[in-house]
Amino acid sequence: MIKRATGRLLVALGVGAVVFAGTGGATGAPTAVHAAGTTTVAAQVSVESAARKPTWRPTQGGKFNVPRVGGDKQYRLEKQVVSAIRHARKGSQIKISLFSFDRFPVADALIAAHRRGVDVKVLMNDHEEPRAQKKLRRVIGKNRSKRSYIYQCQNGCRSTGENNHSKFFLFSHTGAARDVVMVGSVNMKLNGSKNQYNDLWTKNDAPALYATFDDLFRRMRPDKVDKPTYMRREIGKNFMLQVTPFHNEGPDNDPIDTVLDPVKCKGARGGTGTNGRTLIRVNMHAWNGRRGTYLAERFRKLYAAGCDVKLQYGYAGKLVRDEFGIKTPRGYMPIRANGFDTDGDEETDLYSHMKLLIITGNYGGDRSAKVVVTGSSNYQDSGVRGDEVILRMLNQDRTTAQYLKNWKWMWENRTREVPHVQPKRSTDRFGRPLPERRVYLAGPGIDSPEWEDE
Repeated sequence: MIKRATGRLLVALGVGAVVFAGTGGATGAPTAVHAAGTTTVAAQVSVESAARKPTWRPTQGGKFNVPRVGGDKQYRLEKQVVSAIRHARKGSQIKISLFSFDRFPVADALIAAHRRGVDVKVLMNDHEEPRAQKKLRRVIGKNRSKRSYIYQCQNGCRSTGENNHSKFFLFSHTGAARDVVMVGSVNMKLNGSKNQYNDLWTKNDAPALYATFDDLFRRMRPDKVDKPTYMRREIGKNFMLQVTPFHNEGPDNDPIDTVLDPVKCKGARGGTGTNGRTLIRVNMHAWNGRRGTYLAERFRKLYAAGCDVKLQYGYAGKLVRDEFGIKTPRGYMPIRANGFDTDGDEETDLYSHMKLLIITGNYGGDRSAKVVVTGSSNYQDSGVRGDEVILRMLNQDRTTAQYLKNWKWMWENRTREVPHVQPKRSTDRFGRPLPERRVYLAGPGIDSPEWEDE
């Protein structure tokens, strides 16, 4: 390459192949013309070397798929992951944790990465083993002492009696980016693209964030109960990762409750909130059980205190819907459902799978704060019993704008009203008047999601 570059340069300079012409004397020292040429050759080689360096980088920020439309919009999140796998550099590492995975494009990309010298490590839940997983296992095996493997944890990887429900992707070096973290609600599952709305957030060149997730993966790998099981890691000023199992379940200790604690409903400034009210938006896949009920109560109280709260959900249990139906001094908290029975079989088959919380306004003493919370934990009891990740991002302007835009688009285009009905009884069993309540009717099949695709 240097020789060819030198020839091209000398021809361009008009000196042909005469390298040592001039007054160099017996020593054959280069003339000034040759010295200048050498410098230019070095510059040319430097340019050509730079051109050979990879320039591709994963797109940063939030991405969202749109099910049932086909093409890029439907498979956008899978494409983000597969592209990073295909650009993973020889000698680098890919580490993945998923609940479910049945996509051959992902399996094939991981096999190709392994064969070109990338270490591929995948931890899965153990509820199923589709053909794509079997294909990958035949090539890289399941031995966790090897450089590559796909292994199914017996329960949760760090817990017992629940699932590995964590969903994240780590790339030590892909394209021109290092220390890449991808996290969100998405599994590498056809159902996740075809029937679910999902999110995936990406951050490049994030060594501290990468190291935190990498340490989590290291703790998951032994497939044994970890100590401590619950971890809360502050990563610089802008990120906080909460990792379950969380055994101190209750309304005053819940990981989401702690995220909400700094909220003050009045005093939003700097283009955040709504007319001075702190804005709170939720898009939650599964919302039920005791945990779901006390979190619903917390949001209702924040609405009563003056926050601009709007909630959408894929499915919600009756107790949660009852809690939503309690009238506050400001009226009823705005709620919509994004779960639909599209084929009339009384099963919800099109729904949001996100676990999303957005806050802008007065938060933790900052009157113009921006908060986005994503990850794998649903607002239900099982959402803190197994392996889950909850990532809070603070003051990431572009990310907040992306998530707010998607939330608003879904609210306006992919949700439906949930009608109010009066309860049949107006008094309790002692004849005392019941507080005014209205039940949100969720519609057919809203309490029966396809659990294996969570």
